[in-house]
Amino acid sequence: MGMFNKMDVGGGLSDFWAYIREPRPHRWAVWGVALALTWLIFTGVEKYLIPYEKPKEQIIYFENWTADRSAAEIRADWVARAKETTRRNAQKRAEYQRFADSLGIEYDSAEADKVTRETLGEEEAAAAKAKPAPVQTRSTLAERAARGAQPKTAD
Repeated sequence: MGMFNKMDVGGGLSDFWAYIREPRPHRWAVWGVALALTWLIFTGVEKYLIPYEKPKEQIIYFENWTADRSAAEIRADWVARAKETTRRNAQKRAEYQRFADSLGIEYDSAEADKVTRETLGEEEAAAAKAKPAPVQTRSTLAERAARGAQPKTAD
């Protein structure tokens, strides 16, 4: 512990400077290699370990309205957007309801469904909550192999 009480920084620096100034056979080549390696390491870290992606070009769409729109047109647009959002929410809620039913989890959307019916009307709310038609997909080879050989029927 007594060694670090009085540090002689000046003496260390003067010894280092004296060592550097001594003429050695390949002194400048060694300095060049040391600086080149240092530069390569810092460049590699900057380029590969700290990657920077340039921002990609974005296209941002926005609606443009005429300055002479009436308040009624503005409100009608608001209502149309609110109805569309409500319709999407009702469809998503119906998906969650079906998922919860398949897992046996209690999921009550009665209050939200009431708001949807008030906003969209009975028919549109029922259509938004209806289960979408299943997508017809062809069976895979593995599924057909798992079912086994099927007898061919004569038409």
